[in-house]
Amino acid sequence: MKENKLLSPAAIFLLGVNSIIGSGIFLLSGKIYEDAGIWSLLAILCAGLSIFVIAFAYANMSKIYSKNGGAFVYAKETFGRFPGFIVGMVTWLLGTVTLATEVSALLTAMKMILPNLNSRLIGIIIILALGIISYFGSSIIAGLDNLTSFVKIVLVLVFIFTCLWLVRGLNFSSPNLLTASSANIGGFKGFLSAYGTVFFFFTGFSFLPVNAEKMKNPAKNLPKMMSLVMLTCLAVYLIIQTITIGALGPELTKTLVPAATAFSKIVGSIGIPLFVVGICFSIFGVIVATTFNTPTILASLAQAHEDVPMFVSKNNRFGTPTWAIILTTVCGIALFLSGNYVFLSGLTVFMSFVQYLSTGLANIKKKFLLIGIGSVLFSLVLLTSFTLSVLILGLGILILLVMIYFVVKLDDDEREKWLKEHQEKSKGADVNTVKRL
Repeated sequence: MKENKLLSPAAIFLLGVNSIIGSGIFLLSGKIYEDAGIWSLLAILCAGLSIFVIAFAYANMSKIYSKNGGAFVYAKETFGRFPGFIVGMVTWLLGTVTLATEVSALLTAMKMILPNLNSRLIGIIIILALGIISYFGSSIIAGLDNLTSFVKIVLVLVFIFTCLWLVRGLNFSSPNLLTASSANIGGFKGFLSAYGTVFFFFTGFSFLPVNAEKMKNPAKNLPKMMSLVMLTCLAVYLIIQTITIGALGPELTKTLVPAATAFSKIVGSIGIPLFVVGICFSIFGVIVATTFNTPTILASLAQAHEDVPMFVSKNNRFGTPTWAIILTTVCGIALFLSGNYVFLSGLTVFMSFVQYLSTGLANIKKKFLLIGIGSVLFSLVLLTSFTLSVLILGLGILILLVMIYFVVKLDDDEREKWLKEHQEKSKGADVNTVKRL
């Protein structure tokens, strides 16, 4: 690969910001406020600092293993094939769950202006259509990613500079706003729920190390840019949540897209559809990029890392991995149908939790004790924030992966046995040929 084709530090920064700032802060700000009231700001700060520690754990490992793969490379190189397989498949599933979650987010936002939309049918059609398109490959993904990045940045800036004037101090000081306003969760339990939800806002950072080989001097640039990206996103989230609380107060929990509602107070009724369209366009870009990138993770596991059957990585005549696309599309649809946006965002955090925990343990094994222990502890705190339904499905998926691993391992053993027998027969045939000569 030529040097001028590698990602510069600035490109890494933009890639990271675009990967992290997604639907969460626009669609879930009401939920975290409902859980923790104005303490949702502290939940954002604590979750951001926790993720910052976890990001350092990734940065430490990227200095040792600068090749593509991220968490599953760290797990395999540090602990062996079995943990590597589990974390690798979780990495692929994280992309698949992200696809389902962002499609759900898109439809949730659209319901703000089209309340009678048949979300399930439209969601299935979107995932299926993108799966079919990805089979034929596409050259528009990079351009679309750049365009949606621009739209996202504009959205954030427009929201901040137009809605800042709506902030009212009363919305931060009323006693009834210190706890949940409708669900009445409140207290430490509500804070933990908000803390876990905010982790979803940051999950995209783990995809940066997956592309390490595409970066200039990843051992040096990746840690620096990850730190800058995390601090930038944390600041943006705190500003947006502060503005939405200050502008809407108790109304924050009564709207699907709080930022759009706040924006409408400035520009009038046209503000909601305008802002929602902008959010939908931004989310759709993430959906398309995820649809095209996720199958390559599964194909990489089969081809480069040999953790799944080789047929999964076989490319069609268009240069795309057919079975990886089929599996991603089918799993994406199944996960989309498994729950609503809030549930799927929680499942996304669960998949990220597995990556965070394994990377923290890898740091401990490599003697990065402080960062490793911190990553493990913050990861374990997440367990207290998951709903029972998320825990059941998440643990069920992990158990299924363990079962699949032993099936694949058995297949490999049988294949090695066949190869050994085939080699022995070939040697025997050569010996007989020499004797006859």
